[in-house]
Amino acid sequence: MTICIAAMADDRSVVVVASDRMLSAHFLSLEFDHPDSKIESLGCACVGLSAGDALPTGELFLSAQMVSAQLQNPQIGHIADSIKKTYIELRSQRIEEQFFKPRGITIADFYQGGLIRQFPQEIAMFLDDSVQRGEFGVELIIAGVDGSGAHIVGITDPGRTSQYDRIGYHAIGSGMSHAILNLVGSGQNWSKSINETVFNVFCSKRQAEAAPGVGRAIEMRIVTDQVIISLTEDDLNQLDKVYEELTKSRNKTITGKIQGLPFNEFNKKE
Repeated sequence: MTICIAAMADDRSVVVVASDRMLSAHFLSLEFDHPDSKIESLGCACVGLSAGDALPTGELFLSAQMVSAQLQNPQIGHIADSIKKTYIELRSQRIEEQFFKPRGITIADFYQGGLIRQFPQEIAMFLDDSVQRGEFGVELIIAGVDGSGAHIVGITDPGRTSQYDRIGYHAIGSGMSHAILNLVGSGQNWSKSINETVFNVFCSKRQAEAAPGVGRAIEMRIVTDQVIISLTEDDLNQLDKVYEELTKSRNKTITGKIQGLPFNEFNKKE
């Protein structure tokens, strides 16, 4: 339950990202704004954003930070691959702890050890289905800039990666549909200026707040091939003022046009 957005700008030389601060954990039945950032630096030109269960995120991103530290100019694809590998491992561990260890076995015992053929069919099918359908409950966006330009990668269950370079933007979380619709409606694409993209992403975050579980707080970053820039409170306030002016102006214009429609006349008595 959250919103995370990434969009390319300036002819694929920059990525703009935004998120709320709403956190959730699989063992809690509540959501809350948290002071920690949900936008994690994965190097000097790459960030990660997460939606869903907040607890595994640190371990997922740690693997990427190690790759960035080892390589002088890591490709965004390499960083995403390291996270994907850890994602698959952690998902497998969670499934094993939930369904297999209580039965005194491991996933390897079940498949490689041949227990899948020895168990009663109903139990074997249940365990196999648990492995195939088990959800880790975490969605990720990896966004950054390397020698070939800006890149946006999405990672979701069961460790599947998707490239969004051609589209130029992506969103995850409960507010995803609201954010994507706004990006589509604003004509956002990778050729837009940084100013336009920052504003479009900000508007998409505000629109996403209509979805359940999306917090009002907002944080944003601009990622170049050299540095990650955090927007200040003053920057966000300035964006908010422009957004409110646009909303009020648009509502006033639309209200006037609605009042000028001819359909009220259909119910007038002659």
